[in-house]
Amino acid sequence: MPTTTNPTFAGNQPRIFLSYARKDGEGFARDLRKRLTEPEDPSQPKFSLWQDRTQMEGGKDWWDQILEALKHVEYMVLVMTQAALVSPIVRKEWRQARQEGVGVIPVFGQPDLDLSQLPRWMRDVHWVDIDVPEQWKRFIRTLESPHQGTRVPFMADDLPTGFVPRHKEFEELAGSLLDPLLEEPIAITAALKGAGGYGKTTLAKALCHDERIQDVFHDGILWVTLGEQPNTVAGLTKLYAALTEKRPNFVDEEDASARLAEVLGDKDCLMVIDDVWNAAHLRPFLRGGKRCARIITTRDSGTLPETARLRVPVDAMQKKEALALLTFDLPANDLANAETTALQSLAARLGGWPFLLKLVNGALRERVNTMRQPLSAALVYVQKALEKRGLTAFDARNPVERNQAVAATLTASFEHLQEDELARYQELAIFPEDVEIPLMAIAKLWDATGGLDDLDTEELCTRLNQLSLLLSYDPTTQRIQLHDVVRTYLEEQVASHLPALHGQFLDAYDLKDEPAKAAQDPYLCSYIAYHLVKAERWEELKKLLLNVDWLYAKLEALDVPALLSDFDWIQSEKIFSKVQGAIRLSAHIVGKFHPQLVGQLLGRLQTLKSSEIQAFLGQAKRWKKLPWLRPLQGNLIAPGGPLIRTLSGHSASVRALAVTPDGTRAISAAGDATCKVWDLASGEELHTLRGHRDWVNAVAVTPDGTRAISAAGDATCKVWDLASGEELQTLRGHRDWVRAVAVMPDGRRAISASNDETCKVWDLASGEELHTLRGHGDWVNAVAMMPDGRRAISVSNDETCIVWDLTSGEELQTLGGHRDQVRAVAVMRGGTRVISTSVDHTCRVWDLASGEEVATFTGESSILCCAVAPDGRTIVIGESSGRVHFLRLEGVD
Repeated sequence: MPTTTNPTFAGNQPRIFLSYARKDGEGFARDLRKRLTEPEDPSQPKFSLWQDRTQMEGGKDWWDQILEALKHVEYMVLVMTQAALVSPIVRKEWRQARQEGVGVIPVFGQPDLDLSQLPRWMRDVHWVDIDVPEQWKRFIRTLESPHQGTRVPFMADDLPTGFVPRHKEFEELAGSLLDPLLEEPIAITAALKGAGGYGKTTLAKALCHDERIQDVFHDGILWVTLGEQPNTVAGLTKLYAALTEKRPNFVDEEDASARLAEVLGDKDCLMVIDDVWNAAHLRPFLRGGKRCARIITTRDSGTLPETARLRVPVDAMQKKEALALLTFDLPANDLANAETTALQSLAARLGGWPFLLKLVNGALRERVNTMRQPLSAALVYVQKALEKRGLTAFDARNPVERNQAVAATLTASFEHLQEDELARYQELAIFPEDVEIPLMAIAKLWDATGGLDDLDTEELCTRLNQLSLLLSYDPTTQRIQLHDVVRTYLEEQVASHLPALHGQFLDAYDLKDEPAKAAQDPYLCSYIAYHLVKAERWEELKKLLLNVDWLYAKLEALDVPALLSDFDWIQSEKIFSKVQGAIRLSAHIVGKFHPQLVGQLLGRLQTLKSSEIQAFLGQAKRWKKLPWLRPLQGNLIAPGGPLIRTLSGHSASVRALAVTPDGTRAISAAGDATCKVWDLASGEELHTLRGHRDWVNAVAVTPDGTRAISAAGDATCKVWDLASGEELQTLRGHRDWVRAVAVMPDGRRAISASNDETCKVWDLASGEELHTLRGHGDWVNAVAMMPDGRRAISVSNDETCIVWDLTSGEELQTLGGHRDQVRAVAVMRGGTRVISTSVDHTCRVWDLASGEEVATFTGESSILCCAVAPDGRTIVIGESSGRVHFLRLEGVD
């Protein structure tokens, strides 16, 4: 039995949780605790630990106390012994610690432990041997420091009340995700396919709650529910936030998908993508995560990607499983042979369909447990009710008969509701699918339609849950959720009244005079546009989206993506697309500084002459909610113009820029000794790469887009991991400024150019210098790779260009003809010709086969940079005067 520390957190709050197996770790843990709380060395700090199980508060469950402790401490010191290796409670503790964001530090409690069966994350972290002085010192320094780790997400809901395991489907799915020998995860994409209400989601939840799955997918269990009309960006944002504890302002699906793929990296995660209706909705969740397994639940196998090789059908329950679900919470002593036979027959008639079984179970429990009716009489009632409604031959494979079965079974359950209760239940159809609905919002609706107050609402929801008419009901969080099969049925029942019901719900909030008050209610803030559309109140929606107070209030309450999504309902009208476009262009600013929203709108829209836009801007100019700077002229680029994003954040001049091959990120290098990684869709700064001690002059990206190499005035190059922002290598060897860097097509090597008159070839994995290329007689200003990866060309202040063999490090060619410093070089398509530009005002094209100059263009000032367009023939050059020239190479094959 593992133990831990003090449940009372008053005063000096403990920061350390000590976990061990009582069987063989108690003595070691006692000595360790004494060393930490009563150190012999007076210079060592004294720590406060959560105390042993023997000192827990009486009458409180020990696991509840452990959970409470893990919410407050920063570190778990895990004493690892033979017993701890196999203890399910120790594993439960460290899983919970990681989900709470607690740092887990494993300590050797015994020698010669076999760690091969531990999760990969634990094998990879630094273990502490407290008998080694240096390790003890580092251990103490760690415990003194604040823990900076993030929580390991666990996003799956609890299993439903009355859960019945489905062993066949579960083991097939679990077996596909677990390596039985190594206990390592298998990163597959699997699918659970079946009709609505057959238990796909519940089976996926059960998988997430399996401790073997949690152990191997130790970087997190992720969950997103899509539904028929999903907000894909919101779903991607939810997953990203769970992994990073940051909530970025993604502006579109591509942006969010790319960023999620980036943070998944090589994490061992399990991602459940629940209730998929459309393949297009699924694709953004399938990017990246080479060690991430994905479970997809769907009704339609046509939505599944080719990578979903394992497809587990979820159909009727086995007879024993169906009977267990049908008899949940019924008195065992009432289950005589006759009743068991009748129940088995009823389960068969219900097609082994969990949804119907649970509904009928709710009706039986109502009669037996609440009305005190004998089970035999309750069974007679249910059988008659179902026969009366037409459920005499239920074919689980027939969609029409399935729908009839839903109607018949729900109607049988409705017999236990009074007329007004049934009306209130049907009104729940106005809420969006797959949404947890707050009781506060339901109370607003039911007060308007039936005069129910908060207490009445809670009592009715409790009753609906008892009858299994709700998918879930959590009295703690005060939220319910409908099964989508039920919601569809209810929508059909009240279809003609839906617009009026949505209208009554909206009117209950009394927002006509102050629509911005909607932002004060978390549910309404998210879904007011949805309800206005369903109420067919298009004019109200238009006024809302042009209400500056509302735009600011929603931005404050939620984020930029949520604000932008409201405009999707009405994007076809020009004024709304322009306002949405202006917000999108300003996302990088207003996402961080909300008060700038109104000024940004004015700065971007004032040049537009539309009377509707000008009326909107007139309202914006009168905005007085807080101090702000109002642009008197529209000097910011309007939506639809050439500006796509603005990236700002450096404190000195930007000297170089590179873009990842997929076009989603940019890396800038600046005179402030940093590089920054940017998201090009949102304009958000992802990382600041710190480590250089002088200007960063150049940056290049590896072909796979995972790493960047920077070159700086401190005579070094550095290799960076773009996902984490961490420094991987420092390349040392140059004796002066490094001015340029290029990466070879294989991504394994790079070449740098320096003021020390050399270029160097580097191994990016080891940081080893492979060659020093000597031949220039002055600063080397630029270098470019040939497409074959075997050659490179460098240019120098010595007025020459040199072609190098990168395998041998030998000089192959010297191209001479410039009459002053050569500042830039680029390679044309195919690698047979190169361009060089110089302070001598010329741009020259060279043929590498002959070494001859092919063509020359002379400008009016020094030509400092050049590039080749994707067509391979168009050349772009920039002069020191600020002029940019576009040139086309003509007269050659």
